[in-house]
Amino acid sequence: MKKEMKKKLIIFGIALVVIAVGIVMACTLKFNRSLEFGSYTNLNVYMKEQSNLDDVRQIVSEVFSGKYEVEYTDEFYDTVSIKLKDITDEQLQNIKDKLVEKYGFDEIDNYIIEIDVPAIRIFDLVKDYIAPIVLSFVIIFIYNGIAFRKLGIYKSVIEPLITIIIIGALYVSILAICRIPINEYTIPVGIFIYIMSLLGITANLNNKSKNFATEKKK
Repeated sequence: MKKEMKKKLIIFGIALVVIAVGIVMACTLKFNRSLEFGSYTNLNVYMKEQSNLDDVRQIVSEVFSGKYEVEYTDEFYDTVSIKLKDITDEQLQNIKDKLVEKYGFDEIDNYIIEIDVPAIRIFDLVKDYIAPIVLSFVIIFIYNGIAFRKLGIYKSVIEPLITIIIIGALYVSILAICRIPINEYTIPVGIFIYIMSLLGITANLNNKSKNFATEKKK
């Protein structure tokens, strides 16, 4: 029992260090949002006719080496959206000039529309999931407290509760420390980890309960 407790304390200590570093990284450098969720400059280019995306990408790559996306906005292939992250005014103007030169736009304001898109707040990404997660969290731990009450309140509720919180905090901390981009997969992966953690903890409590009942019969 002492070895098991010592092992748990070591793991707990390492987890707290990782979480602390993650908090510092999140507060100082913020989370690394993907182009889709971060702030960026969007150029909507209204072509005179159907265009080739490779030609537009070539123009952008000649000027800008950062993150960008080039795509059509509709099925007519005559309007191109260029998303550019952390681009300077000079680079932006160079791209516009090259587009004008390439496609012969006479009035640049009529063919190229610049839009500054703000970053999506992390809270806005997760707010729709908060209520279902909290509700399932409460239901599961009420169930565990009742079903495994013979193990005691600490082992059936408090310890699993702390474990779930630490696992979630570790996931968020790893995102911050490793600068993993926040994208459309981030929340589904987090929910999957949460569900698997709940299932694993419940299965572990079930095994402990069976072992406890067996030892008591002896």
